[in-house]
Amino acid sequence: MAPKKAAKKAPKHHKDKHDGGKDLRKAYEHLGRLSALRELLPVTVVSRLSTLSELAESSLKSGEAKTAADLLRAGEHLAFGTLASKSKEQRLSEALVDAIHADYEHMIDKAEEHRERHGDEAPEAVGALYDTMLEAASEAFDKGAYRRALEFARGAEALAHVRGWGAASLEDGGEKPKKLKG
Repeated sequence: MAPKKAAKKAPKHHKDKHDGGKDLRKAYEHLGRLSALRELLPVTVVSRLSTLSELAESSLKSGEAKTAADLLRAGEHLAFGTLASKSKEQRLSEALVDAIHADYEHMIDKAEEHRERHGDEAPEAVGALYDTMLEAASEAFDKGAYRRALEFARGAEALAHVRGWGAASLEDGGEKPKKLKG
């Protein structure tokens, strides 16, 4: 008689181990990168980053580290998208262009899906910046400026995760953001 196989162990999930500190650490890292990038950016973008940073700080004070991390991640993508070249990228293989198109479409779909679920819960300033980043992503994509398009799409997707929580207690920052200029 052959020996019985040992029962498979259930996979270990370490989510609880890192849950609280992971988002806090991410927020800290995003904030550090944004601090390093600020001096390279136009004043209008720095103003948007300040708004996102204030909303993130409010979220942290409310115990919403994930919201803070998402806000700062969006800011980071805004910064890198602004710094990325506005011109069409040269000599990309067909396989790379196909992969870029697929990732872009996936990111836009995710952003729109999250926005439909949670968009009315986000502060007005976040919704306005979300719309601006989606528009900038589309314009860059249409021009073949794929790095820029992907950064703005990722930023919009990050903002689509933001709900009101602690951030809603802040003033919304007034007017709708103007088009992104680099």
